[in-house]
Amino acid sequence: MKIALVHDYFNQYGGGERVIESMAEVWPYSLIYTSIHDEELMRTWLGINKKRIKTNFIQRLPFAKYLNKHYFFAYPFAFKSQGIGNVDVILSSSSYAAKFVHVNKNALNICYLHTPPRFLWGYDTELSRYYSRPFDTILSPIYQLVLPKIKGIIRRMDYKAAQKVDYFITNSIEVQSRIKKHYNQNSKIIYPPVNTSRFNNEKIKDDGYFLIVSKLGGYKRIDIAVKAFNNFGLEIRIVGVGPQLDYIKSIAKKNVKFLGRLSDTEVKKVLLNCTALIFPTHEDFGIVPVEAMAAGKPVIAFRGGGALETVVEGKTGEFFDKQTSESLLKVLKKFDPSGYNADDCRKQAEKFSKERFKKEIKEFVEEVWRNRK
Repeated sequence: MKIALVHDYFNQYGGGERVIESMAEVWPYSLIYTSIHDEELMRTWLGINKKRIKTNFIQRLPFAKYLNKHYFFAYPFAFKSQGIGNVDVILSSSSYAAKFVHVNKNALNICYLHTPPRFLWGYDTELSRYYSRPFDTILSPIYQLVLPKIKGIIRRMDYKAAQKVDYFITNSIEVQSRIKKHYNQNSKIIYPPVNTSRFNNEKIKDDGYFLIVSKLGGYKRIDIAVKAFNNFGLEIRIVGVGPQLDYIKSIAKKNVKFLGRLSDTEVKKVLLNCTALIFPTHEDFGIVPVEAMAAGKPVIAFRGGGALETVVEGKTGEFFDKQTSESLLKVLKKFDPSGYNADDCRKQAEKFSKERFKKEIKEFVEEVWRNRK
């Protein structure tokens, strides 16, 4: 079975990139097709040999490194025109355009969909997911003006591309319902890979601070956590950067500490030493809560999205019901960290391990390929 892997873009590192990394380990001789590869940025993070990565014409557009999101209208055409050659299976990792890739007549088309494109289907916009860059101040208003006029066209193209997928895989019940709603397609849930083993045999302690690890974008709702801790008074440390950093700093009191962007090793250390993780985001899946549990720590999360599938209420964490500072503060005042067992947290995290993901994705692809033959 000859397989080609496809991914939207390599210009950020998050859950989607961890998925494609694991796929690349399962099929180590497969080439990986994408739109843009920021080698300088990804060198530190991405565990894939750059020789395996093949880009399309987006990489060669003017100022592609800075304007990549403003070329959103070109991505479907870039993947459609990308030559992949004669393969048996195309497996894409997509939250936008990788599923547009041209598939040979006899090839099996499988898509691991992280979410239907958010800016097309009424979720948070793409602009809120990027850091501020020099061109954004000038081009963002134009982007906002043009997008509504052509969004309907791209949405119809997106729906049509989804109908050509033979099998959808996704990361949570949350996204499974979106796939059914927007594409009228069924999907199989295979939870994304979390590197839980990096916390094995590590000593944990409680240094008395709560923790947030997140990009600081609007929909992440870090602001409600800051406001809650302004009233709660205990220390909270925030790992991450993003467009809301200055605003969040402006509303924070002295008990809110900003650590900026940290390496994986540094993030591991602050997770092992915190009291609990705060997760105020309505996320598709949410890898960070699983990492916190792998570190033996409980999670206080908003009751929504993927956290409902990963956090066990009363055993590995607690939920607050509304995305407001008042709702979070109410839970914080009742929270007793001594009521949670580190082993229970770790056992729950193992259900989402990288090894489990690699086994399940390999078995699924091989099974549907046998059935197709």
